[in-house]
Amino acid sequence: MRNDMKASRLIDLRLTTCALMLLVALSSQALAVPEGLLADSLEEGVASGKLLSGVAATWRDGEIAVHAAGEAAPDSGSSPNRASRYQIGSVTKAFTNLLLAEMVARGDVGYDTTLRDLLEDEVAFANERVGEITLMELATHTSGLPRLPANLDPSDNRDPYADYDRQALYRALASVREGQPLGKGYAYSNFGAGLLGHLLGRVHGGGYRAALTERVLDPMGLARTGLGAGETAATGFSGGQVVMAWTFDTLAGAGALWSNADDLMRLAGIQLGAMEHGLAHDLAADRKIVVAEASPFKLTRVWHVAESAEGRIFWHNGATSGYKSFFGFRPETGEALALLFAGDVDPLGVASAWFGIEIEVPSAGLPDPTIAGQYRLGPQLGIGVFAGDRGPVARLSGQPPAALEAVGDDWYAINVADASLRFLREDDRVVAVELVQNGTTQRAEKVADEAEVVSREEAELSPEALEAYLGDYELAPQARFTIRRGESGLEARLTGQPFFPIYPRGDDVFFYKVVDAELHFERNDAGEIEALVLHQGGMEQRAERVD
Repeated sequence: MRNDMKASRLIDLRLTTCALMLLVALSSQALAVPEGLLADSLEEGVASGKLLSGVAATWRDGEIAVHAAGEAAPDSGSSPNRASRYQIGSVTKAFTNLLLAEMVARGDVGYDTTLRDLLEDEVAFANERVGEITLMELATHTSGLPRLPANLDPSDNRDPYADYDRQALYRALASVREGQPLGKGYAYSNFGAGLLGHLLGRVHGGGYRAALTERVLDPMGLARTGLGAGETAATGFSGGQVVMAWTFDTLAGAGALWSNADDLMRLAGIQLGAMEHGLAHDLAADRKIVVAEASPFKLTRVWHVAESAEGRIFWHNGATSGYKSFFGFRPETGEALALLFAGDVDPLGVASAWFGIEIEVPSAGLPDPTIAGQYRLGPQLGIGVFAGDRGPVARLSGQPPAALEAVGDDWYAINVADASLRFLREDDRVVAVELVQNGTTQRAEKVADEAEVVSREEAELSPEALEAYLGDYELAPQARFTIRRGESGLEARLTGQPFFPIYPRGDDVFFYKVVDAELHFERNDAGEIEALVLHQGGMEQRAERVD
């Protein structure tokens, strides 16, 4: 939640990297796996334009089946196959955690090794408790670090991690959570996972790539898994267009790896005990629960865990700009699934049906309803606090809602940013909130008991009226808004970002729900739409219609 965020960055990219969703068992009896589910899902994704290509691979009692659809590259006529490489995003974290287990088994580090143990000579921690964070806490997202470092400010938003180097990482560690409590609940952190990979590479001496290759990939025989795309890479795809693949520097351990169906099926065979490997640690220990409350699932030191009637599923998913992935296995049934997509189809929906579970994001509400409301930070800047799908969230003007984690009396950490909120009371009534960020404190007075975003109402427009807004609008030479019809109304996309629904507030005015922003459409004397104006964070940017 940075006040100096570029206005053209409609959706804070810190919230779209390596996204994690939840798998939750809902019934006592496993759902039947539809015949042809995987092939049909791939074909439907390609036919709808949501996938450029996809590969699905399954392991059942030693039998491997591979399904593929689409084109590995646009207009190439080349179909993807079991050797095609896809960026696997946050599935990389499972490999990073395997590297930690290997280095612990070999005596290089301990699970209780702290940041101060490894970085005392190079980083002076503004928050002393940050120095006490352990490697196990980094692996299990219980470190208290935000989702991404506050100083991640990419020179190219299309490749957000490319220029984030060691010096930037150490500067972030020196200042992170300054003046804030450090929460120890589950809070998914790419910052923490990337830091873990860097530290293990540092202890090894050759860097993350060398450490992972020597200690994990080579012993498991995963010759086609690594940090480079390689010649068989499938093209990234999102929003109906080709997108560039992300590259990583110091935070590679959070999401940099590429892999293919062959290697992931070998990983499945190893995890299910059907294939030999050269790892030093006991893989069975990787399936021991170490975090029992991760709202609503559990964690081991390597995997997320979903419950099903037929046994526990150990899994991870991943997403980068043009790729989505899933890997999971169920030891009790001898089954495993790998999904590699170039496009916008969510692999979790496919995985949940295949394993016989369902996806649910439970509503947790507000732990303390008195903190809800609208807070004025400045003339054009406010903070809304309200109940999100999974608990309390805060929305700073111009930015998406961010999850809050209670870390002390009236203290809530903002998990996606290096910031916290401290609610101030008079006679047990909340009268203001302090935003603590980068060592500074800003007070915002409470001006309403309901957040402004919650009170927004959607107007009704006819399908004929919506037709007038469709088209492309140029915001800058390399940035366009595209307005199209969605399943239930209009959707808007800014170049390099996904489509998001927009909702009419009245004639020629539409608002987002994923971000505090509006699109105002302008008409010429003939009544035709000629431009749109993005209103976000107290700023306005005009985009001329170009189609």
